[in-house]
Amino acid sequence: MPASENPPSPGRSPWWVLAGLVSGVVVGLGLRAWFPGSGSFLQAWVQPWGELFLRLLFVMVIPVLLTALPLGIASAGSLFHLGRTALISLGMTLLLSSASVIVALGLVNLWDPGKTAVPQTEWGQGLALPEDAGFLLRWVDKIPDDPFGLLAGWIGCPSSAHMMLIILGIAVVWGLVLMLLPKTWGGPCQAFWEKIFGLCMKGIDGLIGWAPLAVFSLTCLSSFRTGPGLLAYLGTFVLAVLVALGIQAFGIYPAVLRILGNIDMRKFWIGVREPMSTAFATSSSNATLPVTLRAAEGPLGLRRHVSRFVLTAGASTNQNGTALYEGVTVLFLAQSAGVHLDLGQQILVAGWCVLASLGTAGVPGGTLPILAAILSSLGVDPMKTGVGIALILGVDRFLDMCRTCVNVLGDLVIAVVADRWSKGNR
Repeated sequence: MPASENPPSPGRSPWWVLAGLVSGVVVGLGLRAWFPGSGSFLQAWVQPWGELFLRLLFVMVIPVLLTALPLGIASAGSLFHLGRTALISLGMTLLLSSASVIVALGLVNLWDPGKTAVPQTEWGQGLALPEDAGFLLRWVDKIPDDPFGLLAGWIGCPSSAHMMLIILGIAVVWGLVLMLLPKTWGGPCQAFWEKIFGLCMKGIDGLIGWAPLAVFSLTCLSSFRTGPGLLAYLGTFVLAVLVALGIQAFGIYPAVLRILGNIDMRKFWIGVREPMSTAFATSSSNATLPVTLRAAEGPLGLRRHVSRFVLTAGASTNQNGTALYEGVTVLFLAQSAGVHLDLGQQILVAGWCVLASLGTAGVPGGTLPILAAILSSLGVDPMKTGVGIALILGVDRFLDMCRTCVNVLGDLVIAVVADRWSKGNR
């Protein structure tokens, strides 16, 4: 199941994260107005809980990469054995994922929304460790804030960015090995790797359960220091994501359908209304799958063997909205941290986002390690953007609902195109 599209476990609703964000802003602004001298207390006894969340999250990045990405690559291997429909679907998935990332990067470069937001340098990145620091500050400071840099130092790698690329290379090669091994060998190896992946996901799942407290602690100090500007920061981020998703859904998809799909657009939009409303309500492509299949075989009139293969595979592997979201988020965080990404680095971001849309972790908040990994691969200090990653978690639920709609809509676009161009594949 796609990463950020899992329904939450009972008792761990992501709305609690939003509650942590709102309460953190309210408390921080209240203390700023009526108790302006409370900053040192917040830094010593409130902020460390959020910093601990971030550091543990960064520690989880390496095991997630070494398990999720290989499994995502290996799972695509079966597509090559299913004929013309599979090849068309694979090609369209790569095309639409690439288009979504281009939309994301193009919009953020033209608009520069991160540069108009509150600079993260005003948030006081990382933990300040004065001589009279309490035990909580000193305890959290012992956890590495850059595991790639720590690992690079152990093996003599030049930098954390180089270490990140080495780990990425290992993950990709291992994924190809799993995909190409004979079934008698590859099946058990993949099953064992999925068990390791499951352990990683349990760790992430437990960590995300702590997110409301972490978001509260980080937001409280940030709003205390920046004032109402923090709300403008989050509002700008949400607007940037929604505009990019809108361009993909109402610009790119209709253009692809007109050129490759040969379908009446009025019929298409009427046919997708029910899947779209279900996707928005559930935030899950997999939960929406029965409704999507009914719409494809009913109002859209697609052939059953095409729609069932394309939509079933697409619910787990075709995540255009997720790729777009990650592209916008990475550039936005980099801009607001004052980090300039050149053309080569942005091309690297694009490749990462396309890969991550296939192999993102299957739990709520599973995109967070991927975002941290992408930023680390660019040589960006994790703690420089870490607070931003935690803060956007507070508005992620609403954005998850929106990008799930784009994911499901993309699946239907691919199904329409595959149905047209695979007429000879029975």
